[in-house]
Parts: sequence; structure tokens; C-alpha cells
Amino acid sequence: MNHFISVSEARKIIQNQIFTTEKTELSLLEAQGFYAAEEIRATLDVPFFDNSAMDGYGFRFEDLADYTELKVTQIIPAGISKNDFVLGRGEAVRIFTGAKIPDGVDTVVMQEKVKQNEHLIHFTNEIQKGENIRLKASQTQSGTVIVEKNTYINHALIGFLAGFGIEKVTVYERLKIGLVFTGNELVELGNPLAEGEIYNSNRYTLQAALTEINQLFSYIKHAEDTEDATFHAIKEALHHNDIVLITGGISVGDYDYVKPALEKLDVKELFYKIRQKPGKPLFFGKQNGKFIFALPGNPASVFSCYHQYVKPFLLGCFGRQNFEEEVDFAISESYIRKKSNEQTQFLKAFYSKGNVRILSGQESYKMNSAAQANCLVEFSEAATEINIGEKVKIWKI
Repeated sequence: MNHFISVSEARKIIQNQIFTTEKTELSLLEAQGFYAAEEIRATLDVPFFDNSAMDGYGFRFEDLADYTELKVTQIIPAGISKNDFVLGRGEAVRIFTGAKIPDGVDTVVMQEKVKQNEHLIHFTNEIQKGENIRLKASQTQSGTVIVEKNTYINHALIGFLAGFGIEKVTVYERLKIGLVFTGNELVELGNPLAEGEIYNSNRYTLQAALTEINQLFSYIKHAEDTEDATFHAIKEALHHNDIVLITGGISVGDYDYVKPALEKLDVKELFYKIRQKPGKPLFFGKQNGKFIFALPGNPASVFSCYHQYVKPFLLGCFGRQNFEEEVDFAISESYIRKKSNEQTQFLKAFYSKGNVRILSGQESYKMNSAAQANCLVEFSEAATEINIGEKVKIWKI
């Protein structure tokens, strides 16, 4: 299966391999950033009782036919229930926002629409029967579905569920993700660089990227550039994780040992090499229900391949259903051309208010443009030019 495939073919293959993790129950606050693994039903009516939508006065609307003024006989703040209260003819109650509507009251007028003299009120505006009362269950009836399965749980949804007294929710568990990075030239932060060495930026890019989607690495290993070390690092990573990311060593150089190691481990190749730039020698495979992404080592390839393929796959396994949720369209502010229509290019760009500007510094070794980018422009395989004013496909990052 050693032939180049298109970007769309690669996406389709990856999408078809998505699985969902096991379910687990978390407290409401712990569930932030997860996806609901089951639908959630209302545990009570909301509102739980008829209540006032305003600070004002409650009364029986039909009394307005016989009375020009109403006598205020009770004060009802929120949280106080007047169970034994009986509203007499020509009477009103002073009531506050959220307070339970007592028997006999069918209308609330906001305080700005009345004038008060001692304990009497009269009305300065026209009144409609039933106004300013939030009826029981007018938002939600008990037992109805309030959250669909696979819904992302954010702060607004947590507040919504708290209003039903829901303390725990069932979500999809985090994935077990391992990272193997290759390259004897890589040095960890805090250590001085010798001639020919570089700092291991890919590790930090990927760790930070996973944090943004509520994931983390449970295994990280630096494999020396030997066949044996590469083999054992990948083998151990597969043993402990559901998904393994590998950076570097996947091309065909003298020190690229990842592909032979994967073959030795009987990893099934789902595809290897895509007609794209950057990140042409991307590998995707599986072994006994576990998945491997082997990414080229240069930082621009890691950046692009993560956003195009790894992130959508991880989020799909975590419960998200839209594989291309980040896709949008924008009007290009830039002109750019490529030499041929043999590959798709992903261009680091900046999107704002419907327009997108393609950044300078697109070479595979340059990461200053990645630091400025908030999207990738997909420069399709079939096209050789993007013109100013042209509508282009973007991937938000």
C-alpha cells in the first residue's frame, strides 16, 4: 500500500477508524471539557413553580373591573412560600423576582407601572392578564431530554444542569495517548545546545495541543536513532496506550527506523504518504484496536498534521461527532501560487471578520508563522493560484 493518497482519502480513512472510549461518571465540575456519553433528562420541572419575573405587585386581574386601587396586604420575597395566604377581593401583594406566585394571583405588574400611596396602589399603564409570571415547566418539563448524547460540556451547560440539581454526568473517558519522539539531535529545555543540536519543540507543541482538547500524554519516550531503541520504544508505547503519536524517523533516510519498527510489530498500514505539503510522509496504522500516527519530524509538519488529522481523530474518539468542525470559509486578502497541481498545501494564516491573510514564512522549518496563525488555508491539489477576493477553505486552530 506504498502509494501516495489524497488529503480527502486520508481524512476518510481516519474518520472510518474512529471509536469511542469507555464511559465514566464524573461530578458536574469535573465533567467540563468532556462529551456526554448518554442523553440527560430533566429531573424536575423548570421553573419548579409559578414565579414572578419582576419586582412588582401581584393581583387578580378581574379585580381591575371593579377597583381603581388595590390594597397591598402581603410582602413575598424570593424563597418564601405563603402556603396559607388567601388573596381577598381588591387586594394585591408586593412580590419580588423569583418569588412563588401565591394562590389567587394571576398577573404581576412591574413596580415602575404603579403609583403607591400608603398601602394602596393604582396603575399608570395598561395591564395584560398573566403578564410577568413564569409558569411552572414553561422552560422544561420533567423527564424530557435536555442534553443529547455526544454534547460538549462547557461552563454554560454545567450551569444549566446545576439548575436541575444534577450532580453527576456520564461522559467518555480520556484517551490513553503515548508519544515517541526520535532524533539524537533533540535536547530538552534547560540544557545547553551543542553544535548540531536543537530543542525538542515538537513535544511541547503536542503536549500543549492536547491540553487544549482536555487530553494528555500518559507516556512519553525519546527513542535513540537505532533500530532496536525505536522498536522497543514503540512496542512499549503500544502496550500502555490506545493511541501512539510518533514524531520523526518515518521517512526513508539512513536513520529513519520507524517504518521498519512498525512492520516488525505487525502494525497494519492504513495509509503511508499523502499528496500534501507539509507532512507528506504521514503514516496511519493500527494494531489490535490501537492506532498509530507517525508524523514527520519537522515542526511545521507536526503542526499541520496534528490539526488536519490527529486532532479530529482524537476528538471523535472522545465523543465529538463532527469530524470537520473547524472548517470555515473566508475571503483571501492574499495572492499566492504554487508550481503544480500535484499536492494540497496547508498555509498558515490569520483569520478575522470573514477575511484571511496568508502569512509569510511558509517553509517547513519556519515556525514564526505558526506562532501567529489562527487557521490553516487549504490550498487544494487542483488549484495553482489563490487570488485576492477569492473564497477559500480554512481550518481554524
